[in-house]
Amino acid sequence: MLAVKATFDGERIVLPADMGHVPPGNVIVIFEDGVESADKAGWMRGQEAAFAAAWDNADDEIYDTM
Repeated sequence: MLAVKATFDGERIVLPADMGHVPPGNVIVIFEDGVESADKAGWMRGQEAAFAAAWDNADDEIYDTM
């Protein structure tokens, strides 16, 4: 899986120029609306807590030394 920032020109999704090496395949598109709502901020806080629970543990400490 690869995540890249792209733009939508009104008709097409425009990827960065250096994406020519990526083979054709399925994609997931998420549109950012540019509006920070209270609901969106709540979801982001919930995601932060989930990531913290997944990454802050004894098994993951090995990566802290890299």
